[in-house]
Amino acid sequence: MSSTDLAYIGDVVYELFVRSKFVWPSRRTKDLQTAVVSLVRAEFQAELLAKIRSSRTGFVLTSTENGILSRGRNAVGGSKNNRRSDPAAYQDATALEALIGYLYIDNRARCAELLEFIQPHLSSSSDEQQPS
Repeated sequence: MSSTDLAYIGDVVYELFVRSKFVWPSRRTKDLQTAVVSLVRAEFQAELLAKIRSSRTGFVLTSTENGILSRGRNAVGGSKNNRRSDPAAYQDATALEALIGYLYIDNRARCAELLEFIQPHLSSSSDEQQPS
């Protein structure tokens, strides 16, 4: 399966994961959408990837998983992403999505471990995004 295919699957898995975390307690659709969009944007996913790779708090990746990240990051072409303000963030987001897609297909338990690592970062970020 190509890196872009893996990223496509990973995008769906990640967005469903994020959406499922914010539908309860029930909230207005507009507030739900605002919270979700802030967490599925490329810049936030790039921040997540940095936390995953962090030597202090990171999620320990296997050599295969690091290879998937590299393939995913390299899969992003420059021409179709001219509207992106930060191409590096988009590459990192695609790499993260490729990893999630790969794990979802190859090892659901490992995918769940990664999403479990990500979950507290969603909560802290969404707390910062709450309307006052």
